Order: sequence, then C-alpha cells, then structure tokens
Amino acid sequence: MKRILFIVCALLFLMAFNSFATETRVLTIGDNNNVVLDEANIWLYPSRVVDYPNLAIGEFSRYTSGSDNFTDFGIHWKVKRERSWVLASYFSVLPEYNPSDAFGGSLIPFDSTMLDNRRINLFYGTELGGNNIGLHFGLIHSSRTADYTGNQYKESFNYMNFDLGMTPTSGLWDVSAGIGIGAWTDKDADGNTETDEDGFYDMHVIGRGFWQANPDYTFVPHAGIYYSNRGVKNYMIDTVGATNPLSSLDLTEKNKVTVMDLGLGVNYTPATNVFAVADFGFMYAQQKQENDTTGSYGGPALPDEQKMTTWFFPYFKIGIDADIFRWLDFRAGATSYWTSETEEVKGATKFNRRFPNNDTYLGFGFHWGRLHVDTYTDPTLFLKGFNFISGENNNMNFRISAVYEMM
Repeated sequence: MKRILFIVCALLFLMAFNSFATETRVLTIGDNNNVVLDEANIWLYPSRVVDYPNLAIGEFSRYTSGSDNFTDFGIHWKVKRERSWVLASYFSVLPEYNPSDAFGGSLIPFDSTMLDNRRINLFYGTELGGNNIGLHFGLIHSSRTADYTGNQYKESFNYMNFDLGMTPTSGLWDVSAGIGIGAWTDKDADGNTETDEDGFYDMHVIGRGFWQANPDYTFVPHAGIYYSNRGVKNYMIDTVGATNPLSSLDLTEKNKVTVMDLGLGVNYTPATNVFAVADFGFMYAQQKQENDTTGSYGGPALPDEQKMTTWFFPYFKIGIDADIFRWLDFRAGATSYWTSETEEVKGATKFNRRFPNNDTYLGFGFHWGRLHVDTYTDPTLFLKGFNFISGENNNMNFRISAVYEMM
C-alpha cells in the first residue's frame, strides 16, 4: 500500500510539488484531474490558467501530521490590456518539504530538522498566435547557518520547479513539460562538507486530447512520462579510526524513478446537470537505488543495486457529479489499481506481489452565488451521524476547497 501511494504521490510531485491545488472536486469524482475540465487543471497544464481568471481559492485539509489547517490560498489576477493575461499566485502553510529517495525515505541526512521552506507558486498565462501559453514557477528554500569563530555550520536546501504548457484556444488538447532542479549545502562546524548532491532533477512531459463522439460522450486520450534522478555524495561514513573522516568520499547513492502512463478517459452527460467520468489505463513505474561503496565506506553492508518495478495493469477510475438542488451537488468516485510488484536486491533476493489497490470517495459541492465549496466527506458522518445525535467524535470532511469568483 505504501509503495503505491509513494508512486502516485511521486507522479503528482513531479507535476506540482507544492500544493493540494483545488483538487477536492476532481478527487471525489475518482481522482480524475487529467480527464475533466476544472481549475485544478492548472497544476497539470499551466496554460489552462487563462480559462480561470478572477478567482480566489482556498484549501482546507488534514495533512500528513493530522492537523486541521487552512493550508493554501491563491488568487488568479486578470490584467486587461491590448493582450489580456492572467497571473496566479499561491502560498502554502503545509509542512516543510523534505525530498525523498527512490523508495520514499529521506534523501538528505541533515543533522537538524528541515525548516519551513514552501515559498511561492506563480502562474502566468496569455493568448499567443492562436494558442494559450502558460508558465508555472515554484520555489522551495530554507537554510540554517552559524558564522563565528569555531563554528561555520551550514545546512540549506533549494528546489525550483518550472513548467511550460500550451492549449489551443479551441481547448481541444493540452501539452505540458516541466523540470525541477534541487541543490543543498551540508557542512559541519569546521566548514567541512558532510553530504552533497550528485545530480538532483525531476522531469515530466504530459498531454491529453478531447474528442467529442456525440453530444453525450467525449473521449480523452492521455499520456505522460516522468523521470527523477537524485544523487547523494556522503563523506560521513569512514572506516573506524580514520584520521580525517570528512576528507574522502565514502558513499555515492543514486536514486532514479521512471513512470510511464497511458490511458483513455471519457466524459458522459446522460442527463441535464448530471456528469459522469471514467478513466482506463496502464502505468509502469521503476524505482531504483544504486550504491557505490568503493571509497572509504565503513558502514553496514549495502546492496550495489535494489529496485522495485510496479505495473498498474490496468487501472480504473470512475466518478459522478450530479445536482441534488440548485445549491447542492452530490459527488462520488472510486479508483482501482490492479497492481503487480517485483522487489529485487541485485544478487540476493526477489519478491513478487499481485493485488488490487482500491479507494472510494464521497463529496458534495455547495454553491451560494459566487462562492463554491467542494468537500471530501468522511463517510462516518452518515454511518454515525452528527455529534449531537451520536456523541461520536468524527471528522465531517477530510478536506475542503473554496472558490470565489471575483467578477
């Protein structure tokens, strides 16, 4: 289960590393952000920001630590000139981002806890030559230093994420490509390097198209490829008795993740104010870690190579978004990843696992004039009732997105 969550989260990270990003609606209709039109699309295809000007968006959720918070807030600003353009700015109070290795463990062995480092996400979109062009820039950075006699300690981490997207003004397809580049500094009190990066970048290319077969059905083929390469040079694991422990390279670690996704979605409108969506596809992922201990390494034995190969063969996603009243929508969805895993330590062990990983989602959409609130609802609310009825202490919702139209 953790492996699958890591792969899916890695996919989302490579495309949009810094926010939950108004995904409550698309999550509750089967995690279908890539095959429906929604303001959450901007985190996959930045050019779609042109279609969603003059919005104020807030995210509320229970994130990893289990705390309730107003996690993200953004505004889409439209500038009307000879050629109008949209600028969106987002800020987050999510916990600090700490980069992971190929298997979800911590990549950087800092002596201290990483400081808060989520700075900003910016989007820019405009029409150019019959196409909407969009840019996304995200910045993560924090540092901790000491600078006085006898203490030259320094720990800092920096990650920049750039995305470029294009959508024709007809809206019939989207393409996006992005790269993220990271670096860090890790020095002890004497100014000696303890660890350093040995390549740190993430890349992706994704695309989708819309083909309306008839007034009720629209098919959405989509594809994507994602690659991550993160290396660490470690100078801290010398053999016992080394006279100058940080003078030589002890361990070089390479972490690589490759993901390929190919699918076909469908949008279905069987009746007025009823929308159904489905997605069917195949996904391949390989997580690999390589260790080079040919230097003065003196730690516990490490394999030269270990890898995990995962096939979602296939995966299914379904969802529905339907009006109940003019001010209330009902939403539900499910996902099923038919998983095949092979875990291998080179020259030692090999394990295979076959199982489905299924999830269900329940949500509601509330509309009051220009304010729209999307919820991802805890089903125990219906099984046990409100607190004043059952006396139970339950969450009402796991997360909420609020969108206000500034027009």
